[in-house]
Amino acid sequence: MANVVVTMKVLPDSPERNLDELSAKVEEVIKKFGRMYKKSTQPIAFGINAMIFSFIMEEKEGGTEPVEAEVKKIGGLGDVQITDVTRFVDVNDL
Repeated sequence: MANVVVTMKVLPDSPERNLDELSAKVEEVIKKFGRMYKKSTQPIAFGINAMIFSFIMEEKEGGTEPVEAEVKKIGGLGDVQITDVTRFVDVNDL
């Protein structure tokens, strides 16, 4: 089965939210489904920053819906979006 790199954009529900705490909670969820690749923040507007997570997971039926649903259960989040899914080939598997 192939792997995919998933990019997820997560917005806090207010600019006062502690992004480090939210980021740690999102990473805990991601680790249940795959492994972190990278993370960053992106300024949006009015002091709100989006957290961008890229992670690697197995390509399987149901796709990214389970991880997205689990992240949405975290309190303090305003929006969760999968923005990209790309098939990933690990050169070590060749």
